Amino acid sequence: MENYYQDTNISPDIGFQIEFVTMRYNSPPHWHREIEILYILNGSTTVIMEGKKYEIRPLDLIVIDCAIVHEVTYELPQTMGIRIHISKSHFSLNQPELEHQRMVCCAQTLAPRQTESYYRICGYLKDLTVLYFEQKAAYPLRSNALILEILAELAEHFSTPLPEGALALDATRTGRMEQVFQYVEEHYTGPISLQDAADAIGFNKEYFCRLFKKNTGMTFLQYISHVRLNHVYQDLIHTDAGIQEILERNGITSTKLFYKQFKETFHCTPGELKRLSRDNPYL
Repeated sequence: MENYYQDTNISPDIGFQIEFVTMRYNSPPHWHREIEILYILNGSTTVIMEGKKYEIRPLDLIVIDCAIVHEVTYELPQTMGIRIHISKSHFSLNQPELEHQRMVCCAQTLAPRQTESYYRICGYLKDLTVLYFEQKAAYPLRSNALILEILAELAEHFSTPLPEGALALDATRTGRMEQVFQYVEEHYTGPISLQDAADAIGFNKEYFCRLFKKNTGMTFLQYISHVRLNHVYQDLIHTDAGIQEILERNGITSTKLFYKQFKETFHCTPGELKRLSRDNPYL
């Protein structure tokens, strides 16, 4: 299971990708080179980015800008929605300043002046859903028009200028974070110390702590717990192994703490998830 950079395979001719999906897998911390929009049709989603937690309910949306490390947890037994990735570089050919803006859009953070625009975007996403299920001949043209409307609203009402040099800093930051994520993915089944991770990427421990917390909003030890929790979650659903075996092979040594964290994250116990996965065809 990858938990760092995720390639979206956007066609360079179109500049965006629309997916109507049943979300059966949680997404551990990762990032994209494109803007990501999540619009929930049923169920709910929790997104953690830059140390903040966002709860996305049915018919709500969240925009996750380029190079922002984020983690997504979906409500059981299934959450359905629209996931859209939009390439800033593609559309900046017509609006160059687009690449130099940071976009933030979520119902929880709306300013009064943004409310009308937010609900316009929600309306476009509803229209996009109808178009998808109708699949008429003009779907490609109409969906393209709606994506442009959404991007225009975001650029006009939900964007702030990035500081000079921020793009280069983002590229450096995400490269460093990718190294860390890869290291954890390769070693999470055994003990990992803060010093081990710092040494692996050539930083001193104090600088590494500051860098990690600044870019993920969590401590390194919290991140390791998140990775192990997500691996346990997937093994509970997709394997027949017993709970204790799953915990051991995913590096869980403190069972009491693990059960507490698991319940807080997924709102059920490992045993309840195991039973749900057996009884529910969507998992």
